[in-house]
Amino acid sequence: MKQQDLVSMVVTKEVQATVLGLIEQIRQQIPGRVSLSVDQRRSLQLMGPRSENYGRLCLVTIAQNLDLLPRGIDIDEAFADLEARDNLIPILKALQQLVEEIDDTIAALGSDVMVVANTSYGVMKAAGGNAALDEAVRELSMRHRKTRKKSEKPEGESS
Repeated sequence: MKQQDLVSMVVTKEVQATVLGLIEQIRQQIPGRVSLSVDQRRSLQLMGPRSENYGRLCLVTIAQNLDLLPRGIDIDEAFADLEARDNLIPILKALQQLVEEIDDTIAALGSDVMVVANTSYGVMKAAGGNAALDEAVRELSMRHRKTRKKSEKPEGESS
């Protein structure tokens, strides 16, 4: 019987500490980040793919007609926001790809472990006869125990 081996790697506590340190360095390189609540995010006027051209064109056009711009509107700040947004998007995409790869790797590692665990459980269950082994199998069998749903029919009703 061949063992499943979707991924094979070693991640030490030192590697973990190094990566977490690098993540902190990334955080420090992006000051001014915000964390919005769900309600705050819902209230935003978002600039999605369909709105992007509209937003850019409005800024460029109003910059050419500053006499029309209401007082208190800082067009330079709006252009700085647009540039920061443009520069953050590739970072976000790279981080999202990395998160997806790590998530897939964790799933594959867990699957490798579970295949060996289930095979081991079957072998231990079949072997039996040893008191310590039988006790371990009894304890491990809790994972495989099915929970039965109680009938939700009122008394007096029949099927």
